[in-house]
Amino acid sequence: MSPVMRLAFVALCWLSALLAPPLLAQTSESRPPETQRNQTRKFALVIGNGQYAGANRALKNPTQDARLMSETLLKLGFEVQTHLNLSRADMSQRVSAFAAALPAGATSLVFYAGHGLQINGASYLMPVDIQLSSEQNVQLRAYPLRRLLDEVSSAASAVNIVILDACRDNPFQPPPPVRYRSNGPMGLARVLAPRGTLLAYSTQPGQLAADGVGANSTYTATLAKTLLDPGLTLEDIFKKVNTLVRNATRDDQIPWFETSLTDAYFLIPPEGTRITAGQSLRSGVGSSVQGPQRAAFPAEATLPTLWFLGMQAHELGKLQAHMDQLIDDLGATDMPKWQQQAEGGNVVAMTLLGRLHLHGAAPWRDAASDASVPLVSDKSKALHWFQKAADQGFPIAQFELATMYRAGDGVNPDQAKARELLQKASKARYRRAEMELLELNIFGAAPR
Repeated sequence: MSPVMRLAFVALCWLSALLAPPLLAQTSESRPPETQRNQTRKFALVIGNGQYAGANRALKNPTQDARLMSETLLKLGFEVQTHLNLSRADMSQRVSAFAAALPAGATSLVFYAGHGLQINGASYLMPVDIQLSSEQNVQLRAYPLRRLLDEVSSAASAVNIVILDACRDNPFQPPPPVRYRSNGPMGLARVLAPRGTLLAYSTQPGQLAADGVGANSTYTATLAKTLLDPGLTLEDIFKKVNTLVRNATRDDQIPWFETSLTDAYFLIPPEGTRITAGQSLRSGVGSSVQGPQRAAFPAEATLPTLWFLGMQAHELGKLQAHMDQLIDDLGATDMPKWQQQAEGGNVVAMTLLGRLHLHGAAPWRDAASDASVPLVSDKSKALHWFQKAADQGFPIAQFELATMYRAGDGVNPDQAKARELLQKASKARYRRAEMELLELNIFGAAPR
């Protein structure tokens, strides 16, 4: 090759590189190596909507979450389509095309990051071009979650995974205090997982999820890391994500999932486990054993301890002091907010409600009526919330419940029950429980 031709060839290569699109542009498709594609038959559709019009509606992390999830799924052998900041028409077209192209026996995964809300019990994913003026407007111009699930579940694929990191901070709802009113439900509504589907939410139905202070949301960052853990079934992966996110947010965000899958399914199978698309799981190479098989080690061994069970004595003391301060500083929006969080599984909010119902509270201003409302003592409600938090192992709630049983405060006195609860809280290194247990052992029942 002559020097002139060589120079022209190099220039052409540089020009091609400069004009090539980035790996993850507004719309892109990424594929694993040919040999891996033939073995796995796994396909993913990833959507990140963040560039919403209007004050305080834009989200900074969904597009970054979409990129992180795409990179993770590519490592797992998925053929990945990534789409950013889609209109409603584009969302509808991309989902329909993705579902229609799924081959028989394949595994499909759809990941959505962005705004979402519920109206009249139905959930909607928000395209970036939506203009919100009324509930009827949302129903006409948003993308229904039900449609996405119907499209995917009616496809030829054998296993479907739908992951929604939606209901971010500051969604398309009025700002506080109105957004916590009981007649304005928060988050997405619960939807049953259709045939052959695992449906995962970044937070429980009716709750809000954080957009995140770093490069990614707490949920997506945790999920992307956990998906790469070897030897976990899909169910084990999402159980672990649930615990890790609860720990990271101190129960402010509690993920949720449900599944209609009947066989165990692995993204990274344990050694000796063969996965064949569209067939029951086979355990061991060449084995004829059919039906679901578990990982080679107990799933419980992979789950971290819940955040409040790993706290030291001084940390529990600081948490108790913080909760005391929250009670002292009770504001107009706190009661409905704590009610919402408690119904979503937040043990701190449960215990705060138990304290308020046990002792009553000074009048606070109701956001709905703008009236001053006194909170009178209701021992049955206090018992309800303390019991719910205690059942999850929260030592401060166990202590509060034990004092009710010890003194017969709103319940029949039960010293054996009080001792059992105090022993559990003491085992978690809660000092107040240790002192109460010592007093119970020396003096017996508390004076009524």
